[in-house]
Amino acid sequence: MENNNPYVSVVIPTYNEEVRKDKMKEHLESIVEYFKGKALTYEILIALDGPTDNTAQLAKEHASHLENVIVLDRKENKGKGFTLREAMVKATGEIVIFTDMDGATPIKMLDRILPKFKDENFDIVIGSRDKVESDVKVHQPIWKEWLGNTGNLLIQIVGGLWGMKDTQCGFKAFTKEATRDIVPRTTVNRWGLDFELLMIGKKLGYKIVEVPVEWIDSGDSLVGISGYISTFKDLFSVKWNMIKGVYQLEKKVEEMKKV
Repeated sequence: MENNNPYVSVVIPTYNEEVRKDKMKEHLESIVEYFKGKALTYEILIALDGPTDNTAQLAKEHASHLENVIVLDRKENKGKGFTLREAMVKATGEIVIFTDMDGATPIKMLDRILPKFKDENFDIVIGSRDKVESDVKVHQPIWKEWLGNTGNLLIQIVGGLWGMKDTQCGFKAFTKEATRDIVPRTTVNRWGLDFELLMIGKKLGYKIVEVPVEWIDSGDSLVGISGYISTFKDLFSVKWNMIKGVYQLEKKVEEMKKV
């Protein structure tokens, strides 16, 4: 039987984007043009996290004139982690990638990610702003970079992810198998989902690699100091979940559902 699923699913968690609607339009159009140029089949899932502005209407307008764009319209705000979990399990692509709506990492960076699956058989490929070859064209404010670097060191130590220089870059890709095995186990509803996915994936034995990417700080990130505090709390929550066996790593996802 012919497989009609797209090769790549692009998941974009989306909250209040009306203030940067031009970037939203530009980013979505760049994704469509990228895949057309590569002759790759794709779907774009705009996963709405209960926006309180006009983002939902903007998303639907884009979906009406751009190919293969699907809007997952949830009215209630539940957090980026919840939104990603909800959307990733609905994605049908052989490769599932999530990225941010601000386009901080341009979609052309998939040129560095997709070969890692096809040619080197990795299961999870994550973009990194902190490798030597990375190209950070516009930096975050110094206080954010300091908190980010300090937090990442803590994540490497506590999360058992030593050597992963940038666990929080919002540009990560998974095989369909890894997506379906890892995502349903996750529990974090906000910013800590990034390292929860990696911690579970590593424990399950999936091959993970970090690749350098271009990155441009948009200057209007929705993550403030409270977001960093919340992320640190998530780290210790995930570690405790790992110790308690919450993720049931010895079971298949199908078996977990019966519990």
